[in-house]
Amino acid sequence: MEDFSKEAERNLANYARLLEEQGCSKEESFQLLLAEFNGTPYAWGEETTEASDCSGTVCAALNALFSTDIRVTADDLFRLYFTLAVESEDGIQAVFFLNREGRAVHIAGCIGNGLFLNESSIEEFGGTPRTLDELETMYCQFMCIRRQLKEDEWA
Repeated sequence: MEDFSKEAERNLANYARLLEEQGCSKEESFQLLLAEFNGTPYAWGEETTEASDCSGTVCAALNALFSTDIRVTADDLFRLYFTLAVESEDGIQAVFFLNREGRAVHIAGCIGNGLFLNESSIEEFGGTPRTLDELETMYCQFMCIRRQLKEDEWA
């Protein structure tokens, strides 16, 4: 079976450049890049539109947006990059689910209009847009915290 992951990564980066050329904001571009993962099969440790896990989805969208190559866990995203409290609907945002020890074990990036792209093994059809209420029900055993990206930390 042929591996199309590098091609998928290049396509996402090309899409990011096109969005920038069209004058999209970073926030809008992030949301559109994340939406490309709708229906992407879950695969732990992966990070392309061919297959991805929760943190890989967010990292891939951010890498395409900022022309970087950073791959970290949901907990690292929570502790190092999405460090700002959400005070409005503006900005690049994600929701994190923390276990009893305070470690982020899941992330879903905001795709706008009150929806988050949930890339998870419990999703039947891969990456799926979900409301915050749906996510809180699905991950009720975890504490839910919404955060905003501190852009200068990623780029």
